[in-house]
Amino acid sequence: MAHPTFEDARRLSDWEPPLGVVSVYLAFDPADRGGAWRTGLRNGLDALLDAAKDAEHERRVALRAVAKRILDRYEDGDHRPPPRGEAGFVEVAEKGGVEHWWGTGAAPAGGRVELGERPVLAPLVDLACRGEQRGVAIVSLERVRLLGFAEGELSELEDWELEVTSLDWRERKARTSSATVRGVASSGKDEYGDRLDHNRHRFLAEAGALVGRELEGRGIGRTLAFGPSIDVEHFESGLNAPKVKLTVAGEADLISTPTGKLHETVAAAVDNADAERESRLVRKALEEVRGGGRGAGGLQDVGEAVGEGRVERLVIDAGLGAAAEPLIRGALAAGARIAVVHGPAAEALGEAEGAAAILRY
Repeated sequence: MAHPTFEDARRLSDWEPPLGVVSVYLAFDPADRGGAWRTGLRNGLDALLDAAKDAEHERRVALRAVAKRILDRYEDGDHRPPPRGEAGFVEVAEKGGVEHWWGTGAAPAGGRVELGERPVLAPLVDLACRGEQRGVAIVSLERVRLLGFAEGELSELEDWELEVTSLDWRERKARTSSATVRGVASSGKDEYGDRLDHNRHRFLAEAGALVGRELEGRGIGRTLAFGPSIDVEHFESGLNAPKVKLTVAGEADLISTPTGKLHETVAAAVDNADAERESRLVRKALEEVRGGGRGAGGLQDVGEAVGEGRVERLVIDAGLGAAAEPLIRGALAAGARIAVVHGPAAEALGEAEGAAAILRY
């Protein structure tokens, strides 16, 4: 199951089955061997059935059937949401109801089971924000590795290495006096070093160009770079890929570190890059609001702008809850970009009731 995308959320936004939809979000902690998420799922389904005990007979029967189907999905006792969680939407129907499921590389913000007329989309959009595939460039003086980070997993994409022995660095030797030899030797050594540095820098720039083309070809818009600052600088000079945003993640020498041992470092760098990006978006949106420009802040003003189709980018707090649903649906319908923010960025958004927007006009 692929990680959910904004297009998946957009397709679901207008789905309204006759008897409603059960939305399921499961968060899986790999360290939890007790199956706490299963207990949460059962409790959520029991609460849903209890709340519907006075509903019409057809609805009660359909809900019991749906609850059984969802539990049967995990009845073998070994199924776990791959790899960090699962999001599912099940039509309330006794038989033949439509289902949509996604495995999630990022864990949903807590488990939940909800019944509604339409799918609960805010957590799905949050997952789409956090599940974007990234490139990871590991840069050193004579080697560059390109990895992909998606759905919580790292994979090797490409590996380039400078072939030092193939470079034309040999100097012709000539017979001369010892004094002259010393001068030539010193000059030759300097010239050799200069040529070596030149070829290394050229290699890094050319590797940057190759990485840029590879990422654009794969539709990857953001990448992290690890390596000494001067090497990353030469690498970035050749990137020349307008659709790729490069973030320097650290100067650690990781070029020989096996991919399997890079996961924790890369995941932390992705989280840091996301947090910085979210903070920049919130600052920009609030600056537009305060300046009286192309900005809207607060649930009412943002809601009106969404309804009028004027929103270019919607920025909302991940903990906004039910109030986020109409804003997200309207933004999806209008083709607006959406950023769901967490932590310090969400706290800063508090002055705008957890919702702000940059407007088209």
